[in-house]
Amino acid sequence: MMLSADSIGKFVALGGTFHSHLDEKERTYRWPDLWVVPDDGIVPEGEPIEIPPQTDQIKPGCELTAVIGEELRQASEAEAWDGIKGFTISNDVTASGDWPGWSDPDHGMVTGVGYKVIDTFSPILTDVVEKRDESHYDNLEVKVRVDGETAVSGSTAQMAFTIPEMVSFASKVTTLRENDVVALGDPGNPTVFLDDAESVTCEIESIGSLTSPVERL
Repeated sequence: MMLSADSIGKFVALGGTFHSHLDEKERTYRWPDLWVVPDDGIVPEGEPIEIPPQTDQIKPGCELTAVIGEELRQASEAEAWDGIKGFTISNDVTASGDWPGWSDPDHGMVTGVGYKVIDTFSPILTDVVEKRDESHYDNLEVKVRVDGETAVSGSTAQMAFTIPEMVSFASKVTTLRENDVVALGDPGNPTVFLDDAESVTCEIESIGSLTSPVERL
């Protein structure tokens, strides 16, 4: 199966879904964070991640991403699983420096997701791998390589929620339709930033790899 950037409906992104990421931030979540990526944030494999001059500390995030095959609204976990037609990979690129609103020290909180939805910051692999048994996704290796150097090494075994839980949750916020995608979070803790990188590759066992060049505007 193939997607194109034009054929993707909504790009729903979830955060706070991996124990490793939550441990990094010393948090526990009852449910994931959720935001919707604007169209200009979505780019296919091979198109560049463009880093604006006002941003720094750019982090990659390799994410198993569910591709929806039928309408889901207020779906149960069983309905959510049945409504997934396959999986692909996306890269949740994040500006974690002082701009644009990573956190506000005066309020002690994150002020928004502007640092997540910058143009080109959500590359996605257009190859879709047909869904297998749910247990197949319990312990898939997740890696990020920046200019060939391993920056993230994790596993879907670190997920704090099941895939059906996450897609069901998303369907209770916004109706999911065919070719919508739901990015299911990443292990976090990258050791290398993208600020001066030339390329980044996200790899998930049995799903494939997504490579993007990196450019400074």
